[in-house]
Amino acid sequence: MTCRTDFRLAAVLAAALVAGCGESGGTRDGIENLRDQVERGDARAVQLTLEELAAAGTPRTDYAALAGKEALERGDLVAARKWLGDGEFSQETASEGFRLLSKLAYREGNLPAAIEALERARAVAPDDPELWVDVGRLRYNIGNQFAALDAAQKAVELGPDNAAALRFRGHLARDSEGMVPAAEWFARARQAAPRDQEVRLEHAAALLDAGDIPQAIDLLYEEESETPAAHYLKAVAAARSGAFVEAREALDRSGAVRSRTPAARLLSAIIDIERGNLESAAQTLNQLQRLQPDNRRVAELLAYALSRSGGEEELVYRFADQARGPLGSVWLRTLVGRAYEALGDREQAAVFLDLASTPTEALAVLPPTEAQGGAALAKRDAIRARIYAGDFQAGQVAARSFTAEFPNSSDAWALQGDAALAAGDRVGAREAYGKAASIKRSWPLVLRLSAALESEEAARVIAEYAAANPANGHASALAASAYAEAGKWQEAADLFDRALKRGMRGVPWVLAARSVAAGQLGEGQGAAKLDWALEAYEMQRTSLPAITALLDALPPEDRTLRSELQAKLAALSRR
Repeated sequence: MTCRTDFRLAAVLAAALVAGCGESGGTRDGIENLRDQVERGDARAVQLTLEELAAAGTPRTDYAALAGKEALERGDLVAARKWLGDGEFSQETASEGFRLLSKLAYREGNLPAAIEALERARAVAPDDPELWVDVGRLRYNIGNQFAALDAAQKAVELGPDNAAALRFRGHLARDSEGMVPAAEWFARARQAAPRDQEVRLEHAAALLDAGDIPQAIDLLYEEESETPAAHYLKAVAAARSGAFVEAREALDRSGAVRSRTPAARLLSAIIDIERGNLESAAQTLNQLQRLQPDNRRVAELLAYALSRSGGEEELVYRFADQARGPLGSVWLRTLVGRAYEALGDREQAAVFLDLASTPTEALAVLPPTEAQGGAALAKRDAIRARIYAGDFQAGQVAARSFTAEFPNSSDAWALQGDAALAAGDRVGAREAYGKAASIKRSWPLVLRLSAALESEEAARVIAEYAAANPANGHASALAASAYAEAGKWQEAADLFDRALKRGMRGVPWVLAARSVAAGQLGEGQGAAKLDWALEAYEMQRTSLPAITALLDALPPEDRTLRSELQAKLAALSRR
């Protein structure tokens, strides 16, 4: 009897011990499984695990943050509010829970609640680097961009190996420093999280924009990924490598064109142009141009597609006014001029080809738009309207008031720089542009900044931008020109070559300058110099740089053509 009692007691104790261990281990395993399922985006598995955890008596506070994260990522704000709204989280998940609650409140349009949730997260874990990432993102989204950079730097200080902190710092570097520095930040983020697919793809995208196509391709094919984003980036990489058949296949696999995203539709049009499907390209670009009427890249590509497919009348009708205005690029003016030539109107053709041969000013004030927006947008457009109308003094006063109202906005400082430069206040323009560029160093802003600087300093700023953004052909061309003026011909030739590969092949002055560099370096025993000059002249026969380069490259015995060119040069110079 005693033995039987002992046996029963031992069995009960063992069962209790096993059950207790299983319950504790099961809870831990269930939470970890849930986290993995949320990261994978497996909504069905998440639901099953949540039911199992609830049935096992696991406290709701242990998994509420993870459940809310899954709902938030799925876009179900109602479900996310159910899990996150009461702010009841375990000690281990409190920081993440309040950060998620902040994101939810922001998406619901409740900014004060979003800020309050982040304050609660900071009270729980003030040294959590991912908290400072969220603080920085919120600041950036509401226009407090200088403070966002402070938050990003603090996040990296607290978490030098934290992928989220490094990734966010890369996002800001992409805007303020350029694609090469941004790629370096994403490389560090990838080292911190080598299995994170999103970080790997962002690193590949930055490498593509930094001009390092081979490394980007290696990274994209390092692991076979069938995600739409991976296929889209493979399409971009193939297109930039000149493999347009492969680019089309990858783009089709991405499904991005079906989703009708502007970037994918633009890439599709470029592939069609390169493969000779001009009507399809023109149709796509026409749709895009209606959606994005201020997108100069779309307008130029549409004009090009029309010029190559017999659409000269439509080209002139749609783009003559834009080409004639202050925002008309060399390429667009050339295309309009040639369209007039094809239509037999040589007088109008000469007007636009002359405009194309005249360097455009760095400052081209944007006209007011008809876009609907808030009070800040209305004020911005009112300032633009004053500058555009030539009321520079009033524009400058209004711009200063705008910056005082939004002192942490790089856009406000850029607008103040525009107003100052238009009014002839170069010192004020330099200061305002410098503030704006510390957060957003876009190419148009760099051009404006360079217009406010002395020539040597302007050349340095442009060269720095070109080094940080190798894919920008215009920047490379201007930097090459500065090297040429300094007599550094090899550096100039290298940068001109990069510019020509990055979309500047249709710009006569770049071809002409490449001819001069070839002559200085003795390339091809003089043949390369003549080849480049001929290409520049054929591109635009009224271009002063092209005529000058061809005169310099022609053999002395070619007297007839030389005489014709000298007469043309003299006539054009008198205009």
